[in-house]
Amino acid sequence: MKLVWLIARKYFFSRKNPSAVNIITGISLAGYAVGAMALLILLSALNGFEDSIFGGYKNSSPHLKMLPNTGKVFYVRRSMIDSIQRVPGVRGVSVILQDKAIIKYGDQQTVARVRGVDSSFFRVFRVDSMVKAGIPKLVSVSGDIQYAWLSEGLVYRLGLNGNDNYIELLSPDRTSGSVAQTQLNQEVLGVTAMVQLADDDAQNTVIVPLQTAQTLFAREDDQVIEEGSVGMGYASELAIRVEGGFGAESAIKQRLLETYFGDFDVRNLQEQHPTLHKMFNTEKWFSFALLAFILALISFNLFGSLRMMAIDKQSDLQILLAMGMRLKLLRRVFIIEGLLVSVIGSVLGMLIAIILIWVQQHYGLVKTQSTFELVYPVSLRWLDIVLVLSLNAMLGFIVSLGVRGLVKMGR
Repeated sequence: MKLVWLIARKYFFSRKNPSAVNIITGISLAGYAVGAMALLILLSALNGFEDSIFGGYKNSSPHLKMLPNTGKVFYVRRSMIDSIQRVPGVRGVSVILQDKAIIKYGDQQTVARVRGVDSSFFRVFRVDSMVKAGIPKLVSVSGDIQYAWLSEGLVYRLGLNGNDNYIELLSPDRTSGSVAQTQLNQEVLGVTAMVQLADDDAQNTVIVPLQTAQTLFAREDDQVIEEGSVGMGYASELAIRVEGGFGAESAIKQRLLETYFGDFDVRNLQEQHPTLHKMFNTEKWFSFALLAFILALISFNLFGSLRMMAIDKQSDLQILLAMGMRLKLLRRVFIIEGLLVSVIGSVLGMLIAIILIWVQQHYGLVKTQSTFELVYPVSLRWLDIVLVLSLNAMLGFIVSLGVRGLVKMGR
């Protein structure tokens, strides 16, 4: 096998007597280099856009979200929260109750999504990044006054301005006897902050204390709790913060699914926003498939160069066969030659791509041409490097197998 490597290395750009075969081989190598460079840069650009858009969701989305498999709400016991917090890697658990209500401010009113949160909300979410104006507090120091935060779109829609803004939240009382006798639960709160949320929630979200939301939606503690257990009322979801941030939640998610099998659905960031994630994945893999097809066309050039090499080195091959070298080993020379061209070309192209990506990340040479000049985001991932290298190596191997079959005894 060592002899096969020595022969393949000798044929790979021999310094003596350069021929048209060497030139064509060099063109094949350059083709793989350009293809690998273009593919890696494209994948990094798509990763950058994905990180930029999902970055907005990271401030207002938990690492993991637990939702009931049946019904809109579930009853929360203190023992359940303590059990989840004892799972290794869990840093905090926030109880959240979410539903729709009418919000009124002066003569303006609209339907909003009211999100009631408990005190652990400040440990689970990046509150400092969410709050863009005002004071990030939901309860007064004494605990007897409760406040609300409004999303940007809702602030502008209602026309809030200045200080001492008070909003009114209205929701039908679920305990009313009939539709004709429907009563409205009412809560009046002062607005202390404007928050920036992801696109799904930016236009119509109100964040209030959990107790306020439970009273508004008549989801208060109405169950008989056994001795030694503490009830926390009803919730629509549990938000969980994980040690290590996004990407480190797989083991914890599996543990929670096993513990609460059939009762809850546990979702990571991508699963909380499936449509957006699917859109990015579709665009990324479609672009990858398109460039992979172009690389496959480039591989025909490698097939031609290897075939010409087989003809050009015919006398050498006959001498090696006469000396007793097996035809099987002789054919491996062209397989290794094809792999050398594809792999070395790919490595050279990816090195250039990595340098260009690094320059873009640190100096932002390429910018958008929109009204606000922004740097095109790029993000390099090791999985993309492995994917590009594996693709080119596979194409080089397949092409080499085709040439290998043409190397026959006596030809």
